[in-house]
Amino acid sequence: MVEIEKQGTPTVLIVSGRFEHDAKASARAFAMPEVRYVVVPWIYRNLDRGRTIQQTEAAFDELAWELTADLGGSSESVKLVPTEVEQFEGADYLDALQIMNREFLNRDWGDGFPLMPATVAEVEKMLRGTNLPPGHIVCDLPPGYGLATVEKIAINSVMAGASPQQMPVIIGALKALSQMEPEWVKSLLTSTSSHASMLLVNGPIAKELDINGKAACMGPGQQNRTNLSIGRAYTLCLKNIGHWYPGQLDMDVLGTVRKFTVCIAENEDDSPWEPYHVEHGFTSGDSVVTVLSTSGEIDVADQGNNTAEGLLKTIAYNCIFSQWDLIRPGRDDKGSAWDTIVLVTPDIARHVKEAGLTKQDAKEFIHELAEYSLGRMIHYYPIKGKILPPEWRWMQEKSEQELHDILMPVRENADHYRLICVGADRAKPIVIPSRPACPESVCVDQYRAT
Repeated sequence: MVEIEKQGTPTVLIVSGRFEHDAKASARAFAMPEVRYVVVPWIYRNLDRGRTIQQTEAAFDELAWELTADLGGSSESVKLVPTEVEQFEGADYLDALQIMNREFLNRDWGDGFPLMPATVAEVEKMLRGTNLPPGHIVCDLPPGYGLATVEKIAINSVMAGASPQQMPVIIGALKALSQMEPEWVKSLLTSTSSHASMLLVNGPIAKELDINGKAACMGPGQQNRTNLSIGRAYTLCLKNIGHWYPGQLDMDVLGTVRKFTVCIAENEDDSPWEPYHVEHGFTSGDSVVTVLSTSGEIDVADQGNNTAEGLLKTIAYNCIFSQWDLIRPGRDDKGSAWDTIVLVTPDIARHVKEAGLTKQDAKEFIHELAEYSLGRMIHYYPIKGKILPPEWRWMQEKSEQELHDILMPVRENADHYRLICVGADRAKPIVIPSRPACPESVCVDQYRAT
């Protein structure tokens, strides 16, 4: 839209009903506060032809007026108003705390759980966890691209119940997210699909902070107190700095509990493989946080295989439940937009190692066996009448049954499988579809307090 208007052509958005607040929020986020639009009742994506024509014709007069009207331009600009220190009074401390929580949740500044008060003293204490000054801008934080200063991160970390020692990981995770390709991060945070971040921590800091990567590391409980507070601080920063609010920029249709943000460590103690961060160019002594994208979760139960081949087959056969994106609209030369994350338990990893297979061998094995019906994988994107890349146009000549009979790998190549050793022994890995395929890692040592 911006590029069209730069060429001198007036442009008006057609916005589906529930996306009106998102349109306004997106316009503010991308410096287009005066964007013009008309609202239609239904979302076009899955709309039948009759209703598509009906709602578009009904909006035509308004579209014509918006395109031709001289609105004169507004002299108003979006201003950043500094937040003042707020005070909440009650009969006692607990009453004041409850009043604060009600007010903050009404403003959608929280995640639904009780927030800790970010007093001046607590924020100052939190700031001691990093060597960065309070006013330092870590990044412009998507999806709304608010300026994430160290002080703002500290405020949200206090509300999340984090500790000062966790600040380097929280800062690093936000920095990693900001370094993702804009196209991918937009899909991760603002899609109507249930995408969510997952934080993976490697290196010495995982042990120092007691970040759990062993039994039940993705769940609630005392053993995950650090995991939970880091994930929560990351989530609150996305909301209150990045403007990631449901119905405004985050347009998820159903939502997911994964948006409470899972934070785990890799189980480096029990893994026979080189750690994930070493595999991707860091040294074993580096402390690293990686932001991964998740788009679901499949519990894989192996009830008796005790060979590397048998265990890897079980994983491969559970990697097929996914859409196939090689023909997605607008595909360019960036390759597949999908990864598959496999959280491999230590006993499976040991079987693979003892069989003389490397982690790369395991990926190749899984990729070769993770095949599925082409017709079923592309059903979500009807291809009849669509303009496809030249290499896939042959599919339009096939019948539905012929497409169903063709087996295709569910990923472009073996490197789209990310094997990470996590959890406890019992051959029950988890397969996580990952879209968009956009992991980013940051060494957090640079943010540690001196």
